[in-house]
Amino acid sequence: MMSPFKPIKTEKFANEVANQIKESIFDATYVSGDRLPSESNMADLFGVSKVTVRQAIRVLENSGLVFTKQGVEGGIFVAEADSISVSSFLSDMLKLKRVAQSDLTMARLIFEPDIASLVADVWKETDLEEPEENIRQAKLLLEKGEQDNTRLLSLEFHRLICNLTRNPVIIFTLNSVLDVLEENVLRFRLGTEFIRNEIIDHEIILEKIRRRRKDEAYNAMHKHIRIVHKKLEAMHKGIHRPELKKS
Repeated sequence: MMSPFKPIKTEKFANEVANQIKESIFDATYVSGDRLPSESNMADLFGVSKVTVRQAIRVLENSGLVFTKQGVEGGIFVAEADSISVSSFLSDMLKLKRVAQSDLTMARLIFEPDIASLVADVWKETDLEEPEENIRQAKLLLEKGEQDNTRLLSLEFHRLICNLTRNPVIIFTLNSVLDVLEENVLRFRLGTEFIRNEIIDHEIILEKIRRRRKDEAYNAMHKHIRIVHKKLEAMHKGIHRPELKKS
C-alpha cells in the first residue's frame, strides 16, 4: 500500500504529523484495528525524528484515535470508535474540579433506572447469562479478599446491563461516565460489607429484570445508585476536608 504520509521539512511540528495520521484514519486509509507503521518507519516516512513521532502518537492517544500495545504482537493501532475521547474529557474535567462526583451520579440517575426498566422489557434468550456470571465472579473475588477487583466487576455489571439495550447512543453515553468512574473507583476504600451489599443489590436488580417487572427494576436501580453515591460523597468529603489548624 502506498504511504498516505508526506515528509515534513521541520521536526518541530508533532501536530502536523498527528494531523496527517488523523486524515489517514478519517479517509479510511487506516480503519479500526489496523496497525500503523512503527515509530521508526513513520519517522522515515515523515522525515522527522522518532521523538516527534512519539509526541504525535501521544496526542492521538489522548484524543482516543489510536492506542499502543506492548509485546511481540504490539504496535500502534487505530482505536475503535467508542467513548474513549469523551471519557478522557470527563476525566480531565473531574481532575480540574469542573465536574464533580455528584455530576456523574446525576447522569447515572437519569440513565440507569430507565435502562434497567427498558432491559426488563426487551431482554431475550441468553441475554442475562453474562450479568449472572458477573455476580457469581464478584462473590468469589470478595470471598478471596480481592476487594479492588470486586469493585471493578461491580461497575462492569452496569455496563453489561446497559449493553442489553442494544442502543449505541445509550451505550456510548453511559460508558463514557463509567469509564471515568472506573478510573477513580479504587481511590475510595469501601468496607467488605458495603461491597457485599452492592452485589446483593445487583442480584435484586437482575431478578426484577428477569421477571420483566419494569417499574421495580427502575426503582431497584435508582435506590442502588443513590446508596453508592451517598457513600462515595461522604468519603470524598472526608478525603478533602481541610485539617484544623492547631492553636
